[in-house]
Amino acid sequence: MATINKKTLDQYKRKIIEVAKAFDSFCNEYDLRYFGIGGTAIGALRHGGIIPWDDDIDVIMPRPDYERFLELVPQYLSKDYDVLNYRNTPGFPTSFSKMCDANTTLIGDGRLRCVVGAFVDIFPLDGLPDFSSEEERAEYFKRSFKQRQIAEAVSEHYYFSDLTHSIYHLDFKRIKHVLLSHYHHLWHHNDLLNKWERVIMKPDYEKARYVAYFGTFRGPKVISPKEWFDDYYYVDFEDFAIRLPIGIDQYLTQVYGDYMTPPPEDKRVLLHSYYYLNLEKRLSYEEAIKDLN
Repeated sequence: MATINKKTLDQYKRKIIEVAKAFDSFCNEYDLRYFGIGGTAIGALRHGGIIPWDDDIDVIMPRPDYERFLELVPQYLSKDYDVLNYRNTPGFPTSFSKMCDANTTLIGDGRLRCVVGAFVDIFPLDGLPDFSSEEERAEYFKRSFKQRQIAEAVSEHYYFSDLTHSIYHLDFKRIKHVLLSHYHHLWHHNDLLNKWERVIMKPDYEKARYVAYFGTFRGPKVISPKEWFDDYYYVDFEDFAIRLPIGIDQYLTQVYGDYMTPPPEDKRVLLHSYYYLNLEKRLSYEEAIKDLN
């Protein structure tokens, strides 16, 4: 992994702030709903911007707006940006999208043979089936999230040494992940994600009473009444303003507890990795690997 010094990290943050501003402008122009979520919402409310020890921006879009956004992008988005996802980018590892600075290169993990740029993560917010109990909704979420993980595991390229290393260290979680990846390589990555997404999209978002986004490891706690996302307000975020849903306080309290109190010093760590980063131009995977060597 590349070592990122503070100066480079600050430059990277500046890039993703510009991506977020372009995304906000695009959504305003085409009347698309979106909301800052998770650590981005906490950063806006607690720090007035990106959490100092964080390095990403996350937004969610109600599924109808997410799909319309993807339809509009090819024709109307500035060529300074691109929106990448498994539908248009071979090897893209996740079920959601990234809006990227098209003049930068980022490879987060060498196993994921996919190039993006400095990015904002864009997650669809989906309606849930009309279950009668909280337990049924939680079970649906856990089952769907596991199926998404299986579909995404196909994109990672493991080697025999990864398996032996995991066995030697008795890392059972990683052993399971490596074996799942090899097993599911029998199917095409896109086929699995397409199948998963078709199921997730079946409930009508506008008629749903509860909603959730599946791009988080926070579990069923993210299941929320849809009314929390019926409207938004703007909050200062770095040098612009970002939308937050009207129910953001209830949501963040439900998911994180006392979100306005920063974690202990030893928990304030950068969670994302950088295998390769170039903030000047977009390179192919092969060009990036050659540049590393």
